[in-house]
Amino acid sequence: MQQAFGNFQIHSRVTVGSKVLRIQQRLGNGAFGVVYKVIDETSNVYALKDVVCLKGSDIRNAIREVRTMNQISHENVISVIAAEQFQDARGLHMLILTEYCVGGTLNERLTRQSSEEINFKWIRQMAAALAFLHSRRIVHRDLKADNVLLTATEDVKLADFGLAREYIALKRIDASRDDGSWMSCYTQYYMNSGVGPIHWVAPEFFSGRYTEKADVFSLGTLFFSILERDFVMINGKPMYGAFKRIPGGGKVGIGYAMANYGSNITIQFSPYAQGSGALKRIAVDAMQYNKNDRPSAEEIHNRITNIQGSVRLSNSGNQQASEGWCC
Repeated sequence: MQQAFGNFQIHSRVTVGSKVLRIQQRLGNGAFGVVYKVIDETSNVYALKDVVCLKGSDIRNAIREVRTMNQISHENVISVIAAEQFQDARGLHMLILTEYCVGGTLNERLTRQSSEEINFKWIRQMAAALAFLHSRRIVHRDLKADNVLLTATEDVKLADFGLAREYIALKRIDASRDDGSWMSCYTQYYMNSGVGPIHWVAPEFFSGRYTEKADVFSLGTLFFSILERDFVMINGKPMYGAFKRIPGGGKVGIGYAMANYGSNITIQFSPYAQGSGALKRIAVDAMQYNKNDRPSAEEIHNRITNIQGSVRLSNSGNQQASEGWCC
């Protein structure tokens, strides 16, 4: 068992698996834990997530995260290096060591301008990662710009699988919200912490009927956030997504608006949005109220790949025409 630490102090040491690590920086808080930047004895840098498990459902969530992330290997999904646990006065801690992404979160990056090429890369890589997860019967459940990390070359890494569960388990409908289930824990955290209403989730989340198509809806809000750059301020921080302005209610997430103000509510891009009409259409299709009207993650990935192929062909044709003119 790991030695007992509460809140880790900068420069303190901690052992996870076979690695002795030094705490360098506190990066921030996730839904179920604190994340630190750490370095090992050979100067390799990692991210360390400390999840304090105060009750049985928290322990199950933490163990599920480790098991889920150990199952998957994809270039656009964060890699788990090791895991450890220890007990102190606050409860059982689960330590999860992952690769470190120097580029920070997509939510932070969206505060700055980016090119159409970079935007397309982010969208393509997120679609590829989600299609892969769904092909492995894994649903992320918490897709938002704060859970998309970027490498030094601004490649995408989907992270924070604290709520992920095998796809087959989602065929059951959770009728009760006070049974210690993931939804009870998730809703309680967001609604009672000043973060709610939840801005990136599908409308069916609020009725408890959640399948992999809810991930698709959240993916659509991510696409919208990249192309439109709309946000709301939460605790002094801009949070990017897809929003609807409700008279007397301010801006709320499009899924929340659909669930609480009418299923006929839609969202539109402004004239200032980036991206092609085809990309915008994909985002809007992903954010349909009825989950059966949404494409699958694989279909979205295929559509984006086709767009990329068309652009390459067009560029190739333009280059040939230019070379012919020169000659």
